[in-house]
Amino acid sequence: MTHLNISPLNRRSFLSYVALGTLGLLTKDLLDPASAMADSEGLDKNPSRLETYHIFVPYTTARNGGKETFTLRSGEPCQVAIPSKTPDSQQITIQGRGQDGKDITVVLHTLYDRQLGIKEEIYQEIDKNTQFIKEASKAKCKFVYEQIEDGEYINDVIALDFLDYVIGSSKLDNKIKERYEIASKNSRLLGIEQAIEMALTQSKLTEAEKKLIRGTFASVRASEPVPDFKALTAIDSIVAASALPLEIKEKYFLASTNLTALTVDFILVKLLEDNQKLTPDQPKNYLSTYQQVRAGKTVEDAAALKSLDSFISNAEIPENAKVVYSIARKHNLDNQVASGEKADAFVPTDKEFKKLMEDAQKRGAAIVPVAKKILSMIGVKTATGVTISSLSGGAATNATLAALGFGSVASGGLGMLGGLAVVTGGAALIGAAGILSIALVSEMDSEDQKNLGIAIGTGTIAGTATVLAVWTAATALEVAGTLSGAAAITATISALGGLSLITGGSALVAWGTAYMIWLLLKSEKTRDSSEKTRDSSVLHQLETRTYTYTEDIIPGYWGEIFQKNVIPKNGIKEGFSAPNIPLDKLSNALSSWLSLDSGEKVIALINNSAFKDAKEGVVFTNAKMAWKVFLVSEADSINYENLAKFAKAESKLTSLLSEPNQKQELSKLKKIVDILSDEKYSTNLSKLQELVAIVGSDQNLSDLVSNEKYKNKLPKLKNAVAILLDEKYTQNLSKLKEVVDVLSNEPDLGKFFSSQLVLQLSDKNYTNDLSRLKKVVDTFQNESDKDNFTKLLRQIGQKYSTV
Repeated sequence: MTHLNISPLNRRSFLSYVALGTLGLLTKDLLDPASAMADSEGLDKNPSRLETYHIFVPYTTARNGGKETFTLRSGEPCQVAIPSKTPDSQQITIQGRGQDGKDITVVLHTLYDRQLGIKEEIYQEIDKNTQFIKEASKAKCKFVYEQIEDGEYINDVIALDFLDYVIGSSKLDNKIKERYEIASKNSRLLGIEQAIEMALTQSKLTEAEKKLIRGTFASVRASEPVPDFKALTAIDSIVAASALPLEIKEKYFLASTNLTALTVDFILVKLLEDNQKLTPDQPKNYLSTYQQVRAGKTVEDAAALKSLDSFISNAEIPENAKVVYSIARKHNLDNQVASGEKADAFVPTDKEFKKLMEDAQKRGAAIVPVAKKILSMIGVKTATGVTISSLSGGAATNATLAALGFGSVASGGLGMLGGLAVVTGGAALIGAAGILSIALVSEMDSEDQKNLGIAIGTGTIAGTATVLAVWTAATALEVAGTLSGAAAITATISALGGLSLITGGSALVAWGTAYMIWLLLKSEKTRDSSEKTRDSSVLHQLETRTYTYTEDIIPGYWGEIFQKNVIPKNGIKEGFSAPNIPLDKLSNALSSWLSLDSGEKVIALINNSAFKDAKEGVVFTNAKMAWKVFLVSEADSINYENLAKFAKAESKLTSLLSEPNQKQELSKLKKIVDILSDEKYSTNLSKLQELVAIVGSDQNLSDLVSNEKYKNKLPKLKNAVAILLDEKYTQNLSKLKEVVDVLSNEPDLGKFFSSQLVLQLSDKNYTNDLSRLKKVVDTFQNESDKDNFTKLLRQIGQKYSTV
């Protein structure tokens, strides 16, 4: 099973993660996915239902039998015996392990099935029914599926997204799709659990505190109200500081923020419904006013609002609940786009799109100062840690669930295993919960972090502002509110300006965010046959993401080099480095000429193709440089080891040419060639005397002067000598190739140079690589681009040699 490392927490990073999940909700309510959560009609009417846990059972365990361990809401571990040949959705009752000693129900989910043959069906879809760009993508999908089937955490979330789309957009039986989705989400949840456990192992917390954190995450996992705000803040901090992929962090923070809002809502609704100090009419009036605040609407009855403010402020409830209410109350978090607008009718121009991005980035950057100001105004203490266990499980009221659109979550739904619940009627409350979450974690001091087992440092993941902006744009355009299934992801891209604008990293991760919206909205219950069509461009974009890097921090030492050098502002006009490589361009390269080995990923792309479609160009991976030249049928490549050897040979040549005796001999040769090139030198006595003095007793030079066969070769020799004497030319691959060609085509001219120089310039490996690299350099139209590219090649070779 894959293990996680904890990376340093950076408050700006946390801001990005939480803001990413909440700012969209500040601008536009999302819809509740029917596949993940039932609507109010599906609410469990039996409040005494057993505490329920949904766990995923690996294929082998479900087939052969065994044991699985999961965490209870109490934070205690619980082991359940798995019978052999366990069917999906089998329920097992365990006596006395629930809250207050009650029994619990464990629902088993698995991809094992004696009749369906799920693996065979999915492999058939991969092998026969899906048109991939690369044949290797089939093996990649199967590898991911096997990990999911075995109940393992998959760090390569991009490949997991890809397989999700392959299966989600297929015509496989809905039962297979539903079971696969649960298994896929289970893989992501395992990553969060591992991150939490690793932090707790390194923490200074007591066992009771660790248990509280584990139990709180069990509630988050089940999408139930959280029992302890302080523990939730601890989990938020651990996840923010972890090395989890950004997409998983996004999903976690959406869930965490939603559940904070849900918990606060439970507290406030319970307060308003059950308070004995209120008059008979006050609960109804207060609830009506509160619902307007919760939804971010303008409250017209100012007196009622003031009275509600005072009542909540003086109530004996957790301080966190008061803060969330206060933030929602003081800030207009309503959406900025009319709810009736449809994504497919509102596709912005490039200018509008860029402005939307800029506005979203500004709003995201402003969240922390706003949150801290509010905290200062109301004097809240961070993470009060008031336990509210009475509000978990069956105590959650159906009325509140219905109002927020959560369905039967608290009474035993799939929780995060089934998908993320997104509130439909409480955008302001969720936005406020997100702001509070940001403030609590951003104010956590280093000692608190150490106690939680979080490494202290300045690590950050850059570029999330664009992700935040894309999320905001997608929600503001109401993509989420109008479409579902495969159509939603396609329309999201369209609404954001088309595939060419969704460029990586920041933009590649943004693409992942758009994909997450699709996952949120996917509903098998409402999808008709027309929605089951697969968009090949979407498929290929998702496939392309698996062959490059999607976050700003690239493993190894190549990322920094290419991110610094292969960008327009540093001299290569059509250069793109991961994670900002346009997906459509890279997709074209992969489908037309670029070949990658297993595990190889693209770090940079230079699109110097004739039609700017990347069907020719240069690509740098973590192992080699590959290129395709216009009108040349075959692509070519050189690995970094050979590029390093070439750079070493070049360095040796440069060193040789800088030696005083070499300069002296070349200068002597240049003078002779210059004199011989003058047609009138034979009638010029001073020139003849100079020529005799220079030649002296050197037999080779004497032969050059006297032998008529060299007369027609003088221009070539003169050019070669001039290049070797000019330091600027010796750094130019095209010029060096001219010298090599002279020695290759006119080998008898070699005797006029030193044997060391001829040996170096005649080395087969060097001359072969020089010829190939010169072809790449010549594809650039701009001389500045040629120079910058040549410098980059030398830098790569030197870097490889040093590491």
